Amino acid sequence: MSSELILRPAEPGDVQTIFDLVAALAEYEHLSSAVVGSVDALCEHLFGSKPYVEVVLAEYGEKAVGFALFLQSYSTVLTKPGIYLEDLFVLPEFRRLGIGKAIFSYLAQLVVSRECASLEWSVLDWNEPAIAFYRRMGASIQEDGRICRITGDSLTQLATQDLSLRVRLAVPEDVPILVRLLQQQADDKTLAERTNALQEHLFGEQTYIEAVLAESEGQVVGFATFFHNYSTFLTKPGLYLDKLFVLPNYQPQDISKAILIYLAQLAVSRSCGRVEWLVEWNEPTISFYQSFGASILPDWRVCRITGDALTQLAIKASTANIS
Repeated sequence: MSSELILRPAEPGDVQTIFDLVAALAEYEHLSSAVVGSVDALCEHLFGSKPYVEVVLAEYGEKAVGFALFLQSYSTVLTKPGIYLEDLFVLPEFRRLGIGKAIFSYLAQLVVSRECASLEWSVLDWNEPAIAFYRRMGASIQEDGRICRITGDSLTQLATQDLSLRVRLAVPEDVPILVRLLQQQADDKTLAERTNALQEHLFGEQTYIEAVLAESEGQVVGFATFFHNYSTFLTKPGLYLDKLFVLPNYQPQDISKAILIYLAQLAVSRSCGRVEWLVEWNEPTISFYQSFGASILPDWRVCRITGDALTQLAIKASTANIS
């Protein structure tokens, strides 16, 4: 790696530069019309009283030539946080210099140092050079998963619908119930051993995730766990649904819709721009989500680095000039 490259955390004075790089990324992805956010909102969400995201800038020859914007994610099944890479971009004239790989190594080192489980991001399926690059670094590509998204008028309209049953935010006393439901959903006999971790990550000093419970006749019949994600094009936070589960003996679609209505209401009350989740490709499920305004992003695939590949990538961070 050239000594001309410096990777460093962004500072408040970098926000206009970051926003300009976001616009360049949108142009590259043929999505310039989707950039409707503002520099001021991005500054607030990076450095305000409640930051949602972080940025690492890549400087080459004292010029900002790339960036990565990322946030803390979570796996309810693993009961571990992760890092989700929302945006990665290097100016075209500065590619093939190892800058993208250096940024990934930097992020992998953060994942390891923060005791996270994985580094995840998404990629357009037509971007074959990027996919080949990610695979060389050890990433796995989830071919069958699709991103579902509710935003704009669809989100507002969903939030105005009446709930068919009681849905509420979880409280600390609900953790044993959540663990039992998660064990049924994932068939994970070891989950009970990680109850303390789930309790800490839901309600401890540093929380990573939230949960809602759906109740019918006083009994908990379903749950969802979620965390905040972010859209740089909108310069707004969003809600990302990590897990949704309904007991088999109940009407799963009615309860799932009630949970999603509640999350839409929560998103609107928190000034979020979208609700998102991942779904395996099957027509009945897709049709169900589309019936209340969800759009399916058919061209995006989820990428993940974990385990030994993540460790090896983190080791390579020492070859970059990181300040």
